[in-house]
Amino acid sequence: MANISDVALKANVSIATVSRVVNESSHKVNPATRQKVLAAIRELDYRPNALAKGLLMKKTMTIGIIIPDISNPYYAEIVRGIQDTADGAGYAVMLHNTARKQERIVRYIYVLREKSVDGVIFSGGTITGTATLSVLKELTERVVVVGRHGVDFPAVMVDNTGGASQAVQHLLDLGHRSIGCIAGPEGSTTAEDRLTGYRDALARNGIPFDPRLIRRGPWGPQSGHRLAAALLAGEPRPTALLCANDQMAFGAIKAAREAGFSVPRKISIVGFDNIPAGSYFDPPLTTVEIPMYDIGVAAMRMLIGLLSGERFEKLRLFNTKLLVRGSTGRMRKKEG
Repeated sequence: MANISDVALKANVSIATVSRVVNESSHKVNPATRQKVLAAIRELDYRPNALAKGLLMKKTMTIGIIIPDISNPYYAEIVRGIQDTADGAGYAVMLHNTARKQERIVRYIYVLREKSVDGVIFSGGTITGTATLSVLKELTERVVVVGRHGVDFPAVMVDNTGGASQAVQHLLDLGHRSIGCIAGPEGSTTAEDRLTGYRDALARNGIPFDPRLIRRGPWGPQSGHRLAAALLAGEPRPTALLCANDQMAFGAIKAAREAGFSVPRKISIVGFDNIPAGSYFDPPLTTVEIPMYDIGVAAMRMLIGLLSGERFEKLRLFNTKLLVRGSTGRMRKKEG
């Protein structure tokens, strides 16, 4: 393979001149000389070493993304928004999935630092413990977070509290008064905010909070299935459920059917996120829509602003929207 010296020899110029042409330096190069260099590059099929060029420019044009669950369509849409925006700005993307394990979070942050990525987007999961926070702080001025983490980094967040409150109000307007909540795991700020929205809507309508109607567990359909089955087998039995994400709602609908409760005739179920499968489910899932792709776009634009030293909003809050479909219905009087 041709190297920069071969190009310089072919064009009869210095290596420094070739470097200025290749790196589009602000240092002026005579137009005729530039054309000679470009002709030599084409003839020799010279391809600059990306790492060497990155070291020279003190940029690798690579960013890292850390997500907790690559199988969750919620994160897939956020990553798609990041990737499309990164591509348009000339950045390559390195993706790491932590499986919600704290030791992986720390390890992958170190890996990205060693790869000299220009910046990192930390999406979802939870930043807990001094180890995670301290290693992230080593990347100060290069980190953007997605979600509420309680850390001093530029952030893209969602009004999870308002969205959950809107979903519960929808169920109350349908006549439901015994409304259960299948919440996410302890320690998740997203789960806490959605549970807060649930409680706010009940309080606003004068309905006492009943801890017996709350179940908490990991994100995912298996968890939703198990927690819904427990609620439906207990007392008081809810006539409606707010699930902390769509995947938990899918599991809850399965549990309801297995227990002999048709959806929405005997029980109404609301999800959260609006992942693509929800509109094709049976019945189509009523859910709280989050603009996942737009969140990814906003996070990458924020990171670009951070890296370039341009002015940008250090906090971007996205609102949610309730999508009413077939999994919720009006409260029916008890039969018999």
